[in-house]
Amino acid sequence: MKKQPKIIGFVGLGLIGGSIAKAIRYFYPDIRIVATSGRKETVDLALSENIIDEGCYEVGETFSKCDYIFLCAPVSFNAKYLADLKPVIKPDCIITDVGSTKTDIHTRVIELDMEANFIGGHPMAGSEKTGLDNSKRHLIENAYYVVTPTSKVSPEAVEDYVEFIGSLKALPLILDYKQHDYITAAISHLPHLIAAGLVNLVKHNDSEEQYMKKVAAGGFKDITRIASSSPIMWEQICVTNHENISELLGKYIESMQEIKDSLDSVR
Repeated sequence: MKKQPKIIGFVGLGLIGGSIAKAIRYFYPDIRIVATSGRKETVDLALSENIIDEGCYEVGETFSKCDYIFLCAPVSFNAKYLADLKPVIKPDCIITDVGSTKTDIHTRVIELDMEANFIGGHPMAGSEKTGLDNSKRHLIENAYYVVTPTSKVSPEAVEDYVEFIGSLKALPLILDYKQHDYITAAISHLPHLIAAGLVNLVKHNDSEEQYMKKVAAGGFKDITRIASSSPIMWEQICVTNHENISELLGKYIESMQEIKDSLDSVR
């Protein structure tokens, strides 16, 4: 790594932000970590457990000396925080994010003329559980970590960032941000909708005795586990990637219709 970061900031310390912060603390104990969160209790907990060195309760001057800043709030909030950070960051600061959709934030980066300071990121890891309490240092280990550089960020900055992510034991994968959103619509966003649809199917078609719910075993629970994830997060994901999700949902419905037609033809 040509330029190892000395100070790293976090906006948001939930499951993903907390896990990345813990990994940085483990592999780079000398890096100073500063952070804010939407909940004061989260910042206080991170300080008490030595996950971060300095906490604050708003996005501002505290982040002015950061080499990297990780935006780890819900996707629409991440886009908003860019404007708050623009006046305070130093010229060579790299802002990144961990959002499940990329087009929305890349569009905002372009509007704010911040492309030289932004590299999108998305660790392909997670859980139906949320919050700092459920974060784990090894959450991103051996998981693909998609990196979506802008067209104006320097190749050297991208190289350093990719190497840094790799040093946390994740597996960096560079993609165009639009390609990322189409891929995740298929392998992440659509499965969530399918899981939620199955839960609602059982809810609305179960008997008064709720026998479906009672006898549901491992297979059903496995396929519907992700339906219990944060509704706020998933609402924002669906809004910011609705075109890709709708296209792939249409193709999925067509494939299910073919299966239904085959079943209906059985004599």
